[in-house]
Amino acid sequence: MKIGILTSGGDAPGMNAFISKFVSLMEEKNEIVAFKHGYQGLIDGTVLNLTKEVVSNIAHLGGSFIRNSRCLEFKTKKGLKKGLTNLKLNGIDVLVVLGGDGTLKGAKELVKNNVKVIYIPTTIDNDLVYTEQTLGFDSAVNAAVDAIDKIKQTMISSGRIFIAETMGRHSPDIATNCALATDANIVLTKPEHCNVKEIVLKLKEEISKGQEGISIVVKENLVDVFDLAKNIQNQIDVEARACKIGYVQRGTSPSVIDRILARNFASQTAQLIEKKKFNKALGVIKNKIISKNILEI
Repeated sequence: MKIGILTSGGDAPGMNAFISKFVSLMEEKNEIVAFKHGYQGLIDGTVLNLTKEVVSNIAHLGGSFIRNSRCLEFKTKKGLKKGLTNLKLNGIDVLVVLGGDGTLKGAKELVKNNVKVIYIPTTIDNDLVYTEQTLGFDSAVNAAVDAIDKIKQTMISSGRIFIAETMGRHSPDIATNCALATDANIVLTKPEHCNVKEIVLKLKEEISKGQEGISIVVKENLVDVFDLAKNIQNQIDVEARACKIGYVQRGTSPSVIDRILARNFASQTAQLIEKKKFNKALGVIKNKIISKNILEI
């Protein structure tokens, strides 16, 4: 059997760990190729042969060894047609796809066109409703918490209020978990949370209690954190600083939890392929790996 694999959308810690384990499990009896740069590689026909030797030292690395991209062309009929043609030209029997919600939509289109697909939920945003956990989320939270802890120490030393913006796109999960883990005084995840007067009142209350290391965690795409810091400083007369934690959350090495999850996803994918059970989306419910029909989620 010839198996294709691609990583699409934003990269996430654990992608390389999955690829490494999957290739080690399947290489002996199958030919495995990667389409580089996600769906764009499918359109361009850019392939890379994967062997145990090629993937032997990538499991601990962040990012995607086979590269990823956000491919708008694949959303068009013309782009999809090119991708389907290259799957046939390369003799692909089943395609393993790693990515988030946009990647899942692409996988559904492939299934509708009679391509056999296995989908792995791989996104730091943790925003896929059918699964409680996505590969990469735990690593992103750990990276953000580590950054917040370090910045918080220098804020305590200088008596400043600290605002941290996390990633997560439209999902509040990274911000919420970071706020809980770092004992943040305030977490902002919805527009209605961003009333500056209410935020200032809460901060004054914390200051009156002698609280040090006051911090606010904000979900991205919600408010300009630098403007928020200025507004707070003007009304409280305490220095406030803002920081966007940024891409360290994506590029970090996978956590222990994500490395184990990647291995479990790879093992389950291998089993599904061996049993010829295709068009499945893997996920996690109550700490157990589950698989669902791609077109039904």
